[in-house]
Amino acid sequence: MISSHCLQLKHTLSVLACSVWISVAIAKPGPHPPFETTGVVTANHDGDTLKLQTADRGLLVVRLSAADTPETGQAYWRAARGHLRQLVSGKQTTVWCYKRDRNEREVCHVKVDTQDVSEALIRQGYAWYAHMFGNEFSPEQREVYAQVEKDARAQRLRLWSDPDPMPPWECRKLRKAHQKCR
Repeated sequence: MISSHCLQLKHTLSVLACSVWISVAIAKPGPHPPFETTGVVTANHDGDTLKLQTADRGLLVVRLSAADTPETGQAYWRAARGHLRQLVSGKQTTVWCYKRDRNEREVCHVKVDTQDVSEALIRQGYAWYAHMFGNEFSPEQREVYAQVEKDARAQRLRLWSDPDPMPPWECRKLRKAHQKCR
């Protein structure tokens, strides 16, 4: 026979577990108090997402804030992934995170030493400037990102050597509609 104390404890634990599950289930992506941390990149699945091992926050999945690289399978996606790896591999990487996206990734400005990683990807023709999120950047950042993309286009670097490269946001839209993208 189970004592009333045990039943009460079981009920309390059930209520606690349920409330934790509900708070996780209704958590929405979006802005949160910004934070800065430093760590070492352990992996990068593609050209604009990385995993950062930190001492104070554990393992973070980070989405670069200003660069949008080709989607998996698009032209230059492997090159963008490789270039990101080259920029961050084995280096102390600092992130300033300010929101979570719909995939629960931290959206962050990423730097290695003083180099803005998004700017470097855009400048070298591996990424588009994610202008649709321009309101999240300072006026100076918006100007720099737009200018380095314009320069990469003019020089026909990497993805800009294609006469009409498909932006990744258009590819995502097509894939969501179960269509292929190039």
